[in-house]
Amino acid sequence: MAKRSFVAGAAILSVAGLLGKFVGMFYRIWLVGLIGTEGAAFYQSPYALYSFLLVLSSAGLPTAISKMVSEQSARGNPAAARLILVKTRRILFFTGLAASLLMAALAGAAASATGDPRSAPGFVALAPAIFFVCLMSAYRGYFQGMEDMAPTALSQIVEQLGKVLFGFGLAIALRPQGVIWGAVGAILGVTISELLGFACMFIKYLLHRRGSKDLNAEPGKPVERLYARLFSIAIPITIGASAMPIVSIADAALIQNRLQFLGYSVEQASRMYGAFTGMVIPIINMPAVITLAISMALVPVMSGLQGSGDTAGLRRAAGTGLKLAFLFGSAAAVGLGLLAPQIIALLFRGSAEGAELLLGGQLLAVLSPAVFFLSVVQVTTGILQGLGKPFQPVITLLLGIALKIALNYILIGLPGVHVLGAAYSTIACYAVAAVGNLYFVLRSTGLRLSLSAYILRPALAAGGMALAVWGLRFLGLSPLLSTVLSVCAGVLVYGTLLLGLGGLSREDLSFVPGGARLIRLLSALRLPIR
Repeated sequence: MAKRSFVAGAAILSVAGLLGKFVGMFYRIWLVGLIGTEGAAFYQSPYALYSFLLVLSSAGLPTAISKMVSEQSARGNPAAARLILVKTRRILFFTGLAASLLMAALAGAAASATGDPRSAPGFVALAPAIFFVCLMSAYRGYFQGMEDMAPTALSQIVEQLGKVLFGFGLAIALRPQGVIWGAVGAILGVTISELLGFACMFIKYLLHRRGSKDLNAEPGKPVERLYARLFSIAIPITIGASAMPIVSIADAALIQNRLQFLGYSVEQASRMYGAFTGMVIPIINMPAVITLAISMALVPVMSGLQGSGDTAGLRRAAGTGLKLAFLFGSAAAVGLGLLAPQIIALLFRGSAEGAELLLGGQLLAVLSPAVFFLSVVQVTTGILQGLGKPFQPVITLLLGIALKIALNYILIGLPGVHVLGAAYSTIACYAVAAVGNLYFVLRSTGLRLSLSAYILRPALAAGGMALAVWGLRFLGLSPLLSTVLSVCAGVLVYGTLLLGLGGLSREDLSFVPGGARLIRLLSALRLPIR
């Protein structure tokens, strides 16, 4: 029951996450059309420092709140669960406030470090968002600990809608003052959206508190070593979560500076950086929503199997998670690589110039293998966290980041490579982390990977998908119809070949949010599934 409950929760969050990613992606497309790739660079520049400060101030605490609230809830002590929220909310209030003030104070220096001091107003506009996200994360952790994922999902949807409505509206209003102020308007929309998300969670909590009299009572038993336990959970997670913002900071600090070293003007470097971060990265991150949901579902499963001493079940669960990462990651990587120019042209035609569309297509094609490695990183991280080894994926990712920073500096400074070096270095970063994580998973579980299940069957299915997509190019269809048909045909061919080759089982699908419904659908269609 716990496994089903958690997978259902992961399904709610993954649906909200996918919806948010789609809204966010199309928002970026509209935004690029309004403020151009140079404006997209102004919009994106503050996010590296914002993400880093946000991680330092709040990343580990919501997970710690969730875990501790879940324990108290299971013991029938809702008043103690509320006490945990009250104590941690106070911490997040002050850390969020300090981080917001620090970002505003560092705006000028941080903008200069990215290679374009003109982006400083965007740092100031985004700074208050940290405070609102920190407060919101306390309530998210509380409700997730109560196994109620709906408030988090609702707040995510409210955030995205607020970003679109206020961000786009303010960008339109301020765009006549210049492209920089158009970007600042969009950033102000982000800050307002986080305020709306916090308001949504706060109202939900007030309604929840009003409907439960036990919350206001004294805890039946005191929460032992509250702060010690809180930080023992939060600190490793914070260290791990800080890795990805460091990647963003490395890109923000190096890409534009190294491009200017090659002789590109500030405006040209900003456009190239905007194409990488504003056009390509959102597309690359889209498939990660699915593998992140799988990773979330694996954590309690692995933890429970380890606690019960079920070694065989632990190996099966780890093997299933890895298989799904290989299958999904390889399909997404091949599909994006084959359709890269078409996808960029379809999404950004009318929003970007011809040279920028060409560069975006090249960047997406080069970067597509990163989707596979990122899928493996996310799933293996979930396995290792479930096994109680949260520092191992941190070590591998930090090694990958060190390599990325070095490659960023070297490759972007080469005339024939320029901004493509950021794509190559990102692939290297995730590849190192994926291989390292995989080594730790195999050593910890004793799992042995089957060449047929993990390599040959996915490769054959991906090859068939590639042939189908490639063949549609010769039908002379319009770009829109060709892209849509290629995606549909690719998914259909890949899925059919996997089922036909025995590459997917019922146990595999049970880990996917919504997998039970998919199994029933396949059975109703009388499609082969083991």
